[in-house]
Amino acid sequence: MTITKQILIRAACIFIASASILVIGVQPIFIGLLTERLSLTLAQQSWTMSAEMCGSVVGTLLYLPMIRFLGPRAIALSTALLLLFANAATAEVTQLDTLLVLRGLAGISAGVLYSYAIYWLGRMRGQDRSFGILMFAQNALFSTSAVTLPVIAAWQGFSGAIYYLVVWFVFVCLACFCLPLKQSEEEQDAASEPLSSGLPLIGVCSLLGMLFLQLSIYSLWGFVEGIASDAGVAPVDIGWAISLGLLGGLPGAALPSVAGRRLGRARMILVGSMSVLGAIYLLATRIHTATDLMIAVFLMNFGWNLALSYYMSSVVTNDPTGRLTKLIGVVQVASAAAAPTLLSLFIEGNDRHSLFTLSSGAILIGCVLLLGTLALDRRQRLGKPLDHPA
Repeated sequence: MTITKQILIRAACIFIASASILVIGVQPIFIGLLTERLSLTLAQQSWTMSAEMCGSVVGTLLYLPMIRFLGPRAIALSTALLLLFANAATAEVTQLDTLLVLRGLAGISAGVLYSYAIYWLGRMRGQDRSFGILMFAQNALFSTSAVTLPVIAAWQGFSGAIYYLVVWFVFVCLACFCLPLKQSEEEQDAASEPLSSGLPLIGVCSLLGMLFLQLSIYSLWGFVEGIASDAGVAPVDIGWAISLGLLGGLPGAALPSVAGRRLGRARMILVGSMSVLGAIYLLATRIHTATDLMIAVFLMNFGWNLALSYYMSSVVTNDPTGRLTKLIGVVQVASAAAAPTLLSLFIEGNDRHSLFTLSSGAILIGCVLLLGTLALDRRQRLGKPLDHPA
């Protein structure tokens, strides 16, 4: 494979991974639009998010057997077209049952696309920078869309805002043509490698830490708009605050993009986790104005992107056979799906106490797990830090 072709495939995978989960990236705005159109209760909002996220889990599980039998372009293009259809149909939805079915289909498609694109990036060189650029591109797209959606909704209504999202999925379909028709023999061998025993400790613990990080974020992310709305912040101001807050992901993603592993993966994961914990505290106690919301979302996205980039690169670096790399998308999406699903089971009425409890608890568990792994690794490897591959 030529260098030019590798660059093209890398760029296509970064765009596909970024745009395929656009709805999840602007989930507070998206759920707000659906709530206004269908008058959803808090529990119904949770079920709507659960339908999409559970569908995403199914998608991440489907891509594993698909890569053994189908070529990259066939996998990506077929699921991109399904994603396009599900979102276009959402623009005309009027019933909750139909909405749940469509969001489930959209979730399945997004799960396949995101996981497969992450898998391809993980098998290419320079993972720290690839994942950093990916997170940077995601945040640029998410922040732009967060401010654009409310404006389009005010101008063209609910359908117009959804069709804005659909346009991005058209571009995803076009990007799929940059992927090769067939996998190389080396990639086919990696795809068929079984998930057997003997997995490296650091890679496994990095996956678990990623799980708790995602669980922490998605326990709260879809309800940010409602928290600000209850505090008296105007809808347009909420859109601008979330959009500006999403810019926090840019420096969070830029650090691994520029510095790679030189800053230390463990150190940056802890910094990112503490930033997310600070954002949770602000959302629970300090939201009174749009500025307060912007600061909280900024901190959350800075920490989220910083920690997630280094978690992913830690998994890939400590996974020479590629067995754990297959599971990066699965773990991310499964943990994101688990949060609203758990909340839908435990929320009663409009109680938000459980949101903050689950979110802060998950981030603390991830930190404890990371510190325990570092201590065990240093004892077993005579001081070798997390940055070293297994």
